[in-house]
Amino acid sequence: MYSMYSIAFTAVCLIICSCLRPTIYAKEINRPVKNDDDCSLWVAEKNQSKMPIPFTSNGKQYAIIYPDEKGRLHAEKGRSFKLSCATAKFASSELRRDDSSDALVTCVGGDVLAYRGQTYRYAAFQCDGMPKSELRVTDEVCQPANYTVAVVGFRTDRAFLRLYGMCFDKSTKNSLYTWYDARSPYYDNHQKYSKRPSFNKTKELYGNTDVNKKYTFKEQRNTVATILRSDELADKYIRNDNKHFLSRGHYAAKVDFFFAYEQTATFYYANVAPQWQIFNGDMWADLESTTRSKLSKENGTRHVIVTGTYEVCTLPDVDDIQQPLYLDLPRSIPVPLLYWKLYYDVDTEDGIVYIGLNNPYKEIDDSVYICPNTCPDGYHGRGYQGRDPQNHPSETEPDRGHRNDPEPDANDGLIYCCTKESFEDAYGKLDPIVYRQLM
Repeated sequence: MYSMYSIAFTAVCLIICSCLRPTIYAKEINRPVKNDDDCSLWVAEKNQSKMPIPFTSNGKQYAIIYPDEKGRLHAEKGRSFKLSCATAKFASSELRRDDSSDALVTCVGGDVLAYRGQTYRYAAFQCDGMPKSELRVTDEVCQPANYTVAVVGFRTDRAFLRLYGMCFDKSTKNSLYTWYDARSPYYDNHQKYSKRPSFNKTKELYGNTDVNKKYTFKEQRNTVATILRSDELADKYIRNDNKHFLSRGHYAAKVDFFFAYEQTATFYYANVAPQWQIFNGDMWADLESTTRSKLSKENGTRHVIVTGTYEVCTLPDVDDIQQPLYLDLPRSIPVPLLYWKLYYDVDTEDGIVYIGLNNPYKEIDDSVYICPNTCPDGYHGRGYQGRDPQNHPSETEPDRGHRNDPEPDANDGLIYCCTKESFEDAYGKLDPIVYRQLM
């Protein structure tokens, strides 16, 4: 239905007037670009991180413009759209004469754009820094317990371009879930931006808690020792082996988004939860990759991706009593037992939920299946990296001699799937804010 050469460039959309308005998918507003005199802007290069945010508006509706599968933004000759440096400014003093962060430009042809009666190459609109995102805590609430809705996006002169939203529980300093509207059509590509930014803490959500310190290896080891009342047990479970420690597990994944400034916008502590690295770096990463592949294959359909956590991971203490794990005692920043991801089709108003076990030390039993499993063999059936469950002893057998781990894991990882309906029977209905009709 959409042409890859359309200037609508199709889009995840973003907030209009209020940052709580639903995301808007940009509709096709131009004929296919076939004329050599039309514009084709290359945005896939590594040095593009300081280029401005391209977006279009229709009245009070705003949408980020995304490139085609080859990394090019297309615009029909004579078509106007906006470029914004958000919190930064245009590097050229000529372009920032009124100190504005936005520019309304018109396609002249090739990579040439008209602005205020002059023509410029697209590269001339470089910002003096990467456009930076903001996390805004709103007055809206979510779920029956009235948790806090926050949104992450980009402030321009006239709009707030929302990237994703989250339902946050201030009492436990934890997001229940985050959601974003996948751009459509979706191409499984993104700008290459290898620099890993620091995570941002929002004081309005976390108060004076030093969240970064809570995630350090030393601090989490000491916290687990306190919970289990044993240094020996803490050393047994929290190990500096790049597998058995609690990493910052993203809800909305970095490379789910195309532009570098979008990718850095995922680095908020409100967008992560404690995730065992052996699960984070393998099965969950594989699911994230597969989700992007599904979006790409179902090009042209509209989807909302919702990612959340459920229940609290436990470990046995010195008395062999299961104790819930938190990074911030007594009961804040919980370590989830399960991670889940809803792949929701907007047009059919239905979806599938993938659920992953976030505890390598838990035996897999009926308790981990919170809804009927519609993929009985598991999500992909290969277990953790380099392990073949088919060649392993039964998960119930005590002999795990095929491992050299000082504390053998109780499972080889698990991701299963449920219908949206059966998942919500167990979890509770997701707030309608996630399913607002997209325009």
